[in-house]
Amino acid sequence: MSTTQTQDSPFLTEEIVDQIFADGELTRADRQRIKSMLLDESIDEHQLILIERVMAGVVQGVLDVLY
Repeated sequence: MSTTQTQDSPFLTEEIVDQIFADGELTRADRQRIKSMLLDESIDEHQLILIERVMAGVVQGVLDVLY
């Protein structure tokens, strides 16, 4: 896992999503970011698209979910 994926942002960014797919793994920290984003009332459409992209990767089996 890359260090760029840890603690840089409380929310997902394009760079974090790209790193998730490069690693092929959705970590606990990534899931916490997504949870925080979904609970934030100010989430915008772009952030929802990033979440959908990650969730599609999980559903399609492209990403492993780490526990």
